[in-house]
Amino acid sequence: MVGNTIAISFAKPLEMNPRNFSIPYRIFIIVFSVFIIYRERRNISFKNISLISLVVFWIFYIIKLTYSFDNYSFNQDVILSKNEDIFRILFMNLLPGAALLCINYNKIDFKSITKYCLFILCGLLVVNYIYGYIKLDHIFSTYYIMYGHIGASLFIISLFLLLFCKKDYKSYFLFFCLFLGLFNVIQSMARSPLIAIAVSSFYMVLLKGNKKYLLYATTLLLLFIGLIFLHEQYGDGHIKSFNRMYKWLAQGDTSSREPLYRGALEIFNSSPFLGGRVLFEDGVHPHNIFLELLMATGIVGLIIYFLKFLLVFQNASIFWNINKSNIYYKVIFALFLQYFTLVQTSCNLFNIPEFLYFSSIIIGISYTAKTKRIE
Repeated sequence: MVGNTIAISFAKPLEMNPRNFSIPYRIFIIVFSVFIIYRERRNISFKNISLISLVVFWIFYIIKLTYSFDNYSFNQDVILSKNEDIFRILFMNLLPGAALLCINYNKIDFKSITKYCLFILCGLLVVNYIYGYIKLDHIFSTYYIMYGHIGASLFIISLFLLLFCKKDYKSYFLFFCLFLGLFNVIQSMARSPLIAIAVSSFYMVLLKGNKKYLLYATTLLLLFIGLIFLHEQYGDGHIKSFNRMYKWLAQGDTSSREPLYRGALEIFNSSPFLGGRVLFEDGVHPHNIFLELLMATGIVGLIIYFLKFLLVFQNASIFWNINKSNIYYKVIFALFLQYFTLVQTSCNLFNIPEFLYFSSIIIGISYTAKTKRIE
């Protein structure tokens, strides 16, 4: 999450091609993944159902992708991206995902990692707005939705620390980070980050187990929804994310995704067992992970994909019991929820590393709990 954010923050200020930074970042991910697998090779087990699920699914998906390009029509630019898609699946999804499943998470200092993430994200967003004041632009070379999720990540980490680790930080600094992240989310004009912070915040308030906090959270949510409706009725429409949220809440608007949903279901219904084509003719995906899995890989692929999460369900108390295991496992799960929310409305299966990596981390934590004494 943070490494990718750093990688995408240099191109615009330096007026360079973003690929000049994405390529070294990819190389780093590949080399570091190989290093982790080699170092943690003793933890690799063919009895690890999650690892088997991960490998089998992506092999199956590559076969389906190759079959789709050979048997269905696509726009020329989509055809030209075939090799890059396969590269991304193998080296940016499968390899890092497998590496993260091999780690003994008892040895990971999540407290320090959380601290570094907080300071780096805060620093990048501060620089971003200083740059924006001068250049009237932001520093990140990314899609507006992912831009909003940078702020959402900072908001979630800040709220977690305020709720559970307040004594380790200055309160005013955490509140500054909280509102800085929220401002970024609103300024991004995207709907997904707003929903994501609501979902993750609700999880953390439930985890806190305090009825007073739950009442505060419910009241704030209702006030925020009211603010969205007031903005629509009396505002000037400048806050685009509020406009999108209003249309979604009041009118059921899906931002032109309805035809994609119907198309995905039609393809699934024509081949429910193994699915049909992996992408639409123009390379667009259904913008929903469940529909994309059903469309591209059918019921078989859906089962294989989510089989890796079996350990998470078996060890759910790690993430839902505040008194069990490392407290910082909970912020990892909150960040996972953020990106799980994102893949319900955006991104395709192999082009959302944050969701894939956080999935592997919570699964790896669960596997550590099963095979070792979790701390």
